[in-house]
Amino acid sequence: MKTVFMFSGQGSQYVGMGKELYGNFEEAKIVFDKADSILGYSIKDIMFNNEELLNDTLYTQVAMFTIYSAILEVLKSYNIEANYNIGLSLGEYGALLNTNVFDFETGLNILVKRGKFMSETSLVVPGKMSAILGLDATILERLVKEANGYVKIANYNTYGQLVISGDEKTVLEVNEEALKAGAKRAILLNTSGPFHTDLMKDASIKLEEYLDSVSLNEPTGKLLLNVTGDFYKSDIKNSMVNQITSSVLFYQMIEKLLQEGATTFIEIGPKKTLCSFVKKINRKLDIYNVEDMNTLKKLLNFLKEE
Repeated sequence: MKTVFMFSGQGSQYVGMGKELYGNFEEAKIVFDKADSILGYSIKDIMFNNEELLNDTLYTQVAMFTIYSAILEVLKSYNIEANYNIGLSLGEYGALLNTNVFDFETGLNILVKRGKFMSETSLVVPGKMSAILGLDATILERLVKEANGYVKIANYNTYGQLVISGDEKTVLEVNEEALKAGAKRAILLNTSGPFHTDLMKDASIKLEEYLDSVSLNEPTGKLLLNVTGDFYKSDIKNSMVNQITSSVLFYQMIEKLLQEGATTFIEIGPKKTLCSFVKKINRKLDIYNVEDMNTLKKLLNFLKEE
């Protein structure tokens, strides 16, 4: 059995996430309490009680990172480990943590800065993101190329689910053209900026400057990256910086893992969005998620039978 840990992306957060694990596992409680101590405010209070702040990029990124770490510690207590690690956008920081590129405190501090830089840039260059459903990537790529303003494909989530990002006027125009070209739906997303485009360049420059002062390690496990859709080869800082402006090649990472013979995919973090993407690519895989006691129990039952 070859196991993949997949870390959920920003947008899947919800109030109360992690609360059951906090109440049932000392390992998870330690992570939450440590996060509060490092940050100087209670991220768990925001996660458990404050929807408005939880959905603010300044807090979302550190909240998601905290829940990745808490779930990883719970899985470690059952000796459940990954052969491969991937994440969707922000989720890649969970994969970096699990391959020891940085420790929890360093990762949390990086995401405080990343959230701040992305939030500040979004205020200066407002834009929109939209999910395009049921349209072939080659057709959408053509529509994006023909558009008058700035737009690009930001996420290749799964076959028939792509996300475009850019200035609002152009995103709305491409939405219309996509529907005319046969897309089933074009749904504007509730995001605070045009993520994964060159419009976020200022945030990537600031992150690069910040990372110059941070010491990072080479990954100790097998790690695939959003920016290439392939295995990590070199220069981890560069990939972290480029990720802010580059497309997320999610289904390309899954295809690469299937070539490697991966059979079991475990989503770590709130909801099971990545599970649904993987199911659309290959229904025969063993696909689980871990976010609370119920989902943990299902995974443990499956592993017991293996």
